[in-house]
Amino acid sequence: MKYDLKPCVPLLDGHKAVVAHTLAIDVTTVNTGWEDTMLALGAVIGGTAEGGAPLLNWARSWADHHLAAGFIRDELPDGYQTMQHSGAATRGFYLSPYCGEWGGISVLAELSRATGDGSYTEAAETIADHLHANALRWGDGTILHGHWSELPWVDTLYYTAAPLARLYRATRNTRHAVEAVRQCLLHAKHLRDPKTGLFFHEAHDDGRRTAWSWSRGNGWVVMTFADVLALCPQDTAGWDELMAIYRDLVTALLHHQHSSGLWRILLENDESHLETSGSVMIATGILSGIRNGWIDPGETALLRRTLLEVDTWVDYKGRLMGCQTPAGLGGWEKHKLSRMGERTYGAGAYLRLVADIDTP
Repeated sequence: MKYDLKPCVPLLDGHKAVVAHTLAIDVTTVNTGWEDTMLALGAVIGGTAEGGAPLLNWARSWADHHLAAGFIRDELPDGYQTMQHSGAATRGFYLSPYCGEWGGISVLAELSRATGDGSYTEAAETIADHLHANALRWGDGTILHGHWSELPWVDTLYYTAAPLARLYRATRNTRHAVEAVRQCLLHAKHLRDPKTGLFFHEAHDDGRRTAWSWSRGNGWVVMTFADVLALCPQDTAGWDELMAIYRDLVTALLHHQHSSGLWRILLENDESHLETSGSVMIATGILSGIRNGWIDPGETALLRRTLLEVDTWVDYKGRLMGCQTPAGLGGWEKHKLSRMGERTYGAGAYLRLVADIDTP
Protein backbone atom coordinates (compact mmCIF):
# COMPACT_ATOMS: atom_id res chain seq x y z
CA MET A 1 0.00 0.00 0.00
CA LYS A 2 1.30 3.48 -0.85
CA TYR A 3 0.84 6.44 1.46
CA ASP A 4 0.09 10.08 0.71
CA LEU A 5 2.35 12.14 2.99
CA LYS A 6 1.08 15.60 2.09
CA PRO A 7 -1.25 15.88 5.13
CA CYS A 8 1.66 14.85 7.38
CA VAL A 9 4.56 16.94 6.14
CA PRO A 10 4.06 20.59 5.16
CA LEU A 11 5.89 22.23 2.28
CA LEU A 12 8.92 23.94 3.78
CA ASP A 13 9.23 27.72 4.01
CA GLY A 14 12.83 27.51 2.82
CA HIS A 15 11.87 25.71 -0.34
CA LYS A 16 10.89 28.81 -2.30
CA ALA A 17 14.16 30.46 -1.34
CA VAL A 18 16.22 27.44 -2.47
CA VAL A 19 14.29 27.31 -5.76
CA ALA A 20 14.87 31.02 -6.39
CA HIS A 21 18.56 30.65 -5.58
CA THR A 22 18.86 27.69 -7.98
CA LEU A 23 17.08 29.50 -10.82
CA ALA A 24 19.49 32.41 -10.43
CA ILE A 25 22.49 30.14 -11.12
CA ASP A 26 23.89 30.29 -14.66
CA VAL A 27 23.56 26.76 -16.05
CA THR A 28 26.89 27.13 -17.85
CA THR A 29 28.61 27.22 -14.44
CA VAL A 30 27.09 23.88 -13.39
CA ASN A 31 29.08 20.96 -14.82
CA THR A 32 28.33 17.24 -15.22
CA GLY A 33 30.46 16.00 -12.32
CA TRP A 34 29.04 14.12 -9.37
CA GLU A 35 28.35 17.21 -7.26
CA ASP A 36 26.62 19.38 -9.82
CA THR A 37 24.50 16.65 -11.44
CA MET A 38 22.73 16.35 -8.09
CA LEU A 39 21.52 19.94 -8.48
CA ALA A 40 20.35 19.25 -12.03
CA LEU A 41 18.55 16.09 -10.89
CA GLY A 42 16.86 17.93 -8.05
CA ALA A 43 15.77 20.60 -10.51
CA VAL A 44 14.20 18.19 -13.00
CA ILE A 45 12.47 16.17 -10.27
CA GLY A 46 11.31 19.36 -8.55
CA GLY A 47 10.18 20.91 -11.81
CA THR A 48 8.27 17.78 -12.79
CA ALA A 49 6.52 17.64 -9.41
CA GLU A 50 5.44 21.27 -9.78
CA GLY A 51 4.04 20.67 -13.26
CA GLY A 52 7.02 21.91 -15.23
CA ALA A 53 7.94 25.55 -15.74
CA PRO A 54 11.02 27.21 -14.20
CA LEU A 55 12.99 24.39 -12.54
CA LEU A 56 12.34 21.96 -15.37
CA ASN A 57 13.33 24.55 -17.95
CA TRP A 58 16.50 25.27 -15.96
CA ALA A 59 17.39 21.56 -15.98
CA ARG A 60 16.65 21.30 -19.68
CA SER A 61 18.90 24.28 -20.43
CA TRP A 62 21.65 22.63 -18.38
CA ALA A 63 21.34 19.40 -20.37
CA ASP A 64 21.18 21.16 -23.75
CA HIS A 65 24.27 23.21 -22.88
CA HIS A 66 26.31 20.08 -22.18
CA LEU A 67 24.87 17.99 -25.00
CA ALA A 68 25.91 20.71 -27.44
CA ALA A 69 29.50 19.96 -26.41
CA GLY A 70 28.91 16.23 -26.81
CA PHE A 71 30.66 13.32 -25.17
CA ILE A 72 34.30 13.63 -24.23
CA ARG A 73 35.96 10.24 -24.72
CA ASP A 74 39.56 8.95 -24.69
CA GLU A 75 41.41 12.31 -24.90
CA LEU A 76 40.36 14.49 -21.99
CA PRO A 77 40.87 18.27 -22.08
CA ASP A 78 43.88 19.98 -20.58
CA GLY A 79 43.57 20.47 -16.84
CA TYR A 80 41.25 17.51 -16.38
CA GLN A 81 42.66 15.49 -13.52
CA THR A 82 40.48 12.91 -11.83
CA MET A 83 37.05 14.50 -11.58
CA GLN A 84 35.02 17.64 -12.22
CA HIS A 85 34.69 19.54 -8.98
CA SER A 86 31.68 21.77 -8.47
CA GLY A 87 32.20 25.05 -10.27
CA ALA A 88 34.87 23.71 -12.63
CA ALA A 89 34.53 25.40 -16.03
CA THR A 90 34.03 22.20 -18.01
CA ARG A 91 31.39 21.39 -20.61
CA GLY A 92 30.02 18.13 -21.99
CA PHE A 93 29.54 14.62 -20.64
CA TYR A 94 32.74 12.78 -19.73
CA LEU A 95 33.08 9.09 -20.55
CA SER A 96 35.89 8.42 -18.10
CA PRO A 97 36.55 5.45 -15.78
CA TYR A 98 35.29 7.48 -12.80
CA CYS A 99 31.73 6.74 -11.66
CA GLY A 100 31.20 10.33 -10.57
CA GLU A 101 30.96 11.32 -14.24
CA TRP A 102 27.94 9.10 -14.88
CA GLY A 103 25.28 10.99 -12.91
CA GLY A 104 24.07 12.58 -16.13
CA ILE A 105 22.26 9.32 -16.90
CA SER A 106 19.77 10.09 -14.12
CA VAL A 107 19.14 13.67 -15.23
CA LEU A 108 18.76 12.78 -18.91
CA ALA A 109 16.47 9.83 -18.17
CA GLU A 110 14.21 12.02 -16.04
CA LEU A 111 14.20 14.78 -18.65
CA SER A 112 13.15 12.26 -21.27
CA ARG A 113 10.20 11.18 -19.13
CA ALA A 114 9.22 14.75 -18.27
CA THR A 115 9.45 16.19 -21.78
CA GLY A 116 8.90 13.21 -24.08
CA ASP A 117 12.11 14.15 -25.92
CA GLY A 118 13.74 10.89 -26.98
CA SER A 119 17.09 12.56 -27.63
CA TYR A 120 17.66 12.68 -23.88
CA THR A 121 17.12 8.93 -23.66
CA GLU A 122 19.60 8.34 -26.47
CA ALA A 123 22.19 10.48 -24.68
CA ALA A 124 21.61 8.62 -21.41
CA GLU A 125 22.06 5.30 -23.23
CA THR A 126 25.43 6.49 -24.58
CA ILE A 127 26.72 7.07 -21.04
CA ALA A 128 25.15 3.81 -19.83
CA ASP A 129 26.80 1.84 -22.65
CA HIS A 130 30.12 3.26 -21.47
CA LEU A 131 29.29 2.27 -17.88
CA HIS A 132 28.41 -1.31 -18.81
CA ALA A 133 31.44 -1.79 -21.06
CA ASN A 134 34.21 0.21 -19.43
CA ALA A 135 33.62 0.42 -15.69
CA LEU A 136 36.54 -0.81 -13.61
CA ARG A 137 35.52 -3.96 -11.73
CA TRP A 138 36.74 -6.57 -9.29
CA GLY A 139 36.62 -10.17 -10.42
CA ASP A 140 33.13 -10.71 -9.00
CA GLY A 141 31.81 -7.82 -11.12
CA THR A 142 31.71 -5.12 -8.43
CA ILE A 143 32.09 -1.71 -10.07
CA LEU A 144 34.94 0.29 -8.54
CA HIS A 145 34.92 3.99 -7.77
CA GLY A 146 37.36 5.05 -10.46
CA HIS A 147 40.85 5.02 -11.90
CA TRP A 148 42.19 7.02 -8.97
CA SER A 149 40.60 4.75 -6.35
CA GLU A 150 40.11 1.20 -7.59
CA LEU A 151 37.89 0.27 -4.65
CA PRO A 152 34.13 0.08 -4.13
CA TRP A 153 32.87 3.14 -2.23
CA VAL A 154 29.41 3.89 -0.85
CA ASP A 155 29.19 6.81 -3.30
CA THR A 156 29.79 4.46 -6.22
CA LEU A 157 26.29 3.00 -6.01
CA TYR A 158 24.48 6.29 -6.47
CA TYR A 159 26.31 6.91 -9.74
CA THR A 160 25.94 3.38 -11.10
CA ALA A 161 22.90 1.49 -9.81
CA ALA A 162 20.57 4.45 -9.29
CA PRO A 163 21.13 5.91 -12.80
CA LEU A 164 20.63 2.48 -14.37
CA ALA A 165 17.34 2.09 -12.46
CA ARG A 166 16.11 5.46 -13.74
CA LEU A 167 17.15 4.59 -17.27
CA TYR A 168 15.35 1.24 -17.01
CA ARG A 169 12.12 3.08 -16.14
CA ALA A 170 12.58 5.32 -19.17
CA THR A 171 13.51 2.57 -21.65
CA ARG A 172 12.39 -0.78 -20.16
CA ASN A 173 15.80 -2.12 -21.16
CA THR A 174 16.10 -5.08 -18.78
CA ARG A 175 19.89 -5.15 -18.69
CA HIS A 176 19.84 -1.86 -16.78
CA ALA A 177 17.56 -3.24 -14.06
CA VAL A 178 19.53 -6.48 -13.74
CA GLU A 179 22.83 -4.64 -13.33
CA ALA A 180 21.33 -2.10 -10.92
CA VAL A 181 20.13 -4.79 -8.51
CA ARG A 182 23.34 -6.81 -8.94
CA GLN A 183 25.54 -3.83 -8.07
CA CYS A 184 23.51 -3.13 -4.94
CA LEU A 185 24.00 -6.68 -3.71
CA LEU A 186 27.69 -6.75 -4.62
CA HIS A 187 28.37 -3.50 -2.79
CA ALA A 188 26.42 -4.78 0.22
CA LYS A 189 28.60 -7.89 0.18
CA HIS A 190 31.75 -5.79 0.50
CA LEU A 191 30.63 -2.68 2.41
CA ARG A 192 27.85 -3.72 4.80
CA ASP A 193 28.50 -4.28 8.50
CA PRO A 194 26.47 -7.42 9.32
CA LYS A 195 26.32 -6.45 13.01
CA THR A 196 24.72 -3.03 12.54
CA GLY A 197 23.28 -3.07 9.01
CA LEU A 198 25.18 0.16 8.28
CA PHE A 199 27.69 0.63 5.47
CA PHE A 200 31.40 1.45 5.66
CA HIS A 201 32.92 4.02 3.30
CA GLU A 202 35.09 1.71 1.18
CA ALA A 203 36.43 -1.83 1.05
CA HIS A 204 39.84 -3.23 0.08
CA ASP A 205 40.39 -6.56 -1.62
CA ASP A 206 42.14 -7.87 1.52
CA GLY A 207 38.99 -7.27 3.58
CA ARG A 208 40.02 -3.97 5.21
CA ARG A 209 37.27 -1.35 5.58
CA THR A 210 36.95 2.04 7.24
CA ALA A 211 36.18 1.97 10.94
CA TRP A 212 33.25 4.41 10.97
CA SER A 213 29.90 4.62 9.22
CA TRP A 214 29.55 7.94 7.38
CA SER A 215 26.11 9.53 7.30
CA ARG A 216 26.21 10.88 3.74
CA GLY A 217 27.70 7.59 2.57
CA ASN A 218 24.79 5.72 4.10
CA GLY A 219 22.54 8.36 2.56
CA TRP A 220 23.91 7.52 -0.90
CA VAL A 221 23.22 3.84 -0.20
CA VAL A 222 19.69 4.14 1.19
CA MET A 223 18.67 6.50 -1.66
CA THR A 224 20.12 4.08 -4.20
CA PHE A 225 18.39 1.07 -2.69
CA ALA A 226 15.09 2.95 -2.58
CA ASP A 227 15.42 4.02 -6.23
CA VAL A 228 16.38 0.56 -7.43
CA LEU A 229 13.61 -1.17 -5.49
CA ALA A 230 10.99 1.35 -6.66
CA LEU A 231 12.01 1.51 -10.31
CA CYS A 232 13.12 -2.05 -11.14
CA PRO A 233 10.73 -5.01 -11.52
CA GLN A 234 10.14 -7.08 -8.40
CA ASP A 235 10.92 -10.25 -10.34
CA THR A 236 14.47 -9.05 -11.03
CA ALA A 237 16.94 -11.55 -9.56
CA GLY A 238 17.97 -10.43 -6.07
CA TRP A 239 15.14 -7.88 -5.59
CA ASP A 240 13.76 -9.60 -2.46
CA GLU A 241 17.24 -9.91 -0.92
CA LEU A 242 17.85 -6.24 -1.57
CA MET A 243 14.56 -5.33 0.10
CA ALA A 244 15.61 -7.14 3.28
CA ILE A 245 18.96 -5.31 3.32
CA TYR A 246 17.20 -1.99 2.71
CA ARG A 247 14.81 -2.50 5.63
CA ASP A 248 17.68 -3.41 7.97
CA LEU A 249 19.54 -0.27 6.89
CA VAL A 250 16.52 1.95 7.53
CA THR A 251 16.11 0.47 11.02
CA ALA A 252 19.78 1.13 11.78
CA LEU A 253 19.64 4.69 10.46
CA LEU A 254 16.56 5.58 12.49
CA HIS A 255 18.35 4.27 15.59
CA HIS A 256 21.12 6.83 15.03
CA GLN A 257 18.92 9.86 14.28
CA HIS A 258 19.66 12.83 16.56
CA SER A 259 16.80 14.40 18.50
CA SER A 260 17.04 17.48 16.26
CA GLY A 261 16.03 15.34 13.28
CA LEU A 262 19.47 15.36 11.63
CA TRP A 263 22.21 12.75 11.56
CA ARG A 264 25.87 13.22 12.52
CA ILE A 265 28.68 13.08 9.96
CA LEU A 266 29.83 9.84 11.60
CA LEU A 267 26.73 8.01 12.72
CA GLU A 268 28.12 6.31 15.83
CA ASN A 269 30.35 9.16 17.02
CA ASP A 270 28.61 11.55 19.42
CA GLU A 271 31.40 14.11 19.00
CA SER A 272 30.98 14.53 15.25
CA HIS A 273 28.99 17.36 13.69
CA LEU A 274 25.35 17.31 12.71
CA GLU A 275 25.15 17.62 8.93
CA THR A 276 22.44 18.54 6.42
CA SER A 277 23.26 16.89 3.07
CA GLY A 278 23.54 13.38 4.50
CA SER A 279 20.43 13.94 6.61
CA VAL A 280 18.40 14.97 3.56
CA MET A 281 19.64 11.93 1.62
CA ILE A 282 18.80 9.55 4.45
CA ALA A 283 15.34 11.08 4.82
CA THR A 284 14.79 10.73 1.06
CA GLY A 285 15.63 7.03 1.10
CA ILE A 286 13.38 6.36 4.09
CA LEU A 287 10.54 8.48 2.67
CA SER A 288 10.47 6.29 -0.44
CA GLY A 289 10.03 3.22 1.75
CA ILE A 290 7.13 4.80 3.63
CA ARG A 291 5.40 5.92 0.43
CA ASN A 292 5.76 2.50 -1.16
CA GLY A 293 4.52 0.65 1.92
CA TRP A 294 7.86 -0.99 2.78
CA ILE A 295 8.38 0.97 6.02
CA ASP A 296 5.92 1.68 8.85
CA PRO A 297 4.20 5.02 8.11
CA GLY A 298 4.54 5.84 11.81
CA GLU A 299 8.12 6.83 11.06
CA THR A 300 6.82 9.85 9.15
CA ALA A 301 7.00 11.92 12.35
CA LEU A 302 10.77 11.40 12.47
CA LEU A 303 11.12 12.65 8.90
CA ARG A 304 8.95 15.68 9.64
CA ARG A 305 11.47 16.54 12.34
CA THR A 306 14.28 16.25 9.79
CA LEU A 307 12.53 18.52 7.32
CA LEU A 308 11.68 21.20 9.85
CA GLU A 309 15.25 21.26 11.12
CA VAL A 310 16.81 21.34 7.65
CA ASP A 311 14.57 24.29 6.82
CA THR A 312 16.31 26.32 9.53
CA TRP A 313 19.64 25.78 7.73
CA VAL A 314 18.48 27.70 4.63
CA ASP A 315 19.99 31.20 4.81
CA TYR A 316 18.57 34.51 3.57
CA LYS A 317 20.13 33.95 0.13
CA GLY A 318 18.36 30.60 -0.29
CA ARG A 319 21.50 28.55 0.31
CA LEU A 320 21.22 25.28 2.21
CA MET A 321 24.09 25.46 4.67
CA GLY A 322 25.59 22.80 6.95
CA CYS A 323 26.68 20.52 4.11
CA GLN A 324 29.96 18.68 4.66
CA THR A 325 32.43 19.38 1.88
CA PRO A 326 33.80 16.32 0.00
CA ALA A 327 36.14 14.48 2.37
CA GLY A 328 37.44 11.54 0.33
CA LEU A 329 38.34 8.44 2.32
CA GLY A 330 36.47 8.09 5.59
CA GLY A 331 37.58 8.03 9.21
CA TRP A 332 37.23 10.34 12.19
CA GLU A 333 40.63 11.98 11.78
CA LYS A 334 39.57 13.07 8.29
CA HIS A 335 35.95 13.98 8.93
CA LYS A 336 36.48 15.99 12.11
CA LEU A 337 38.37 18.54 9.97
CA SER A 338 35.58 18.87 7.41
CA ARG A 339 34.50 22.31 6.31
CA MET A 340 30.77 22.97 6.32
CA GLY A 341 28.73 25.19 4.02
CA GLU A 342 26.70 25.22 0.81
CA ARG A 343 27.16 22.42 -1.76
CA THR A 344 25.28 21.76 -4.98
CA TYR A 345 24.58 18.17 -3.96
CA GLY A 346 22.93 19.36 -0.74
CA ALA A 347 20.62 21.74 -2.58
CA GLY A 348 19.84 19.11 -5.22
CA ALA A 349 18.99 16.49 -2.62
CA TYR A 350 16.80 19.03 -0.81
CA LEU A 351 14.87 19.89 -4.00
CA ARG A 352 14.29 16.21 -4.63
CA LEU A 353 13.11 15.51 -1.08
CA VAL A 354 10.55 18.31 -1.09
CA ALA A 355 9.35 17.20 -4.53
CA ASP A 356 8.99 13.61 -3.36
CA ILE A 357 6.86 14.76 -0.46
CA ASP A 358 4.64 16.95 -2.61
CA THR A 359 4.07 14.38 -5.38
CA PRO A 360 0.87 12.33 -4.92
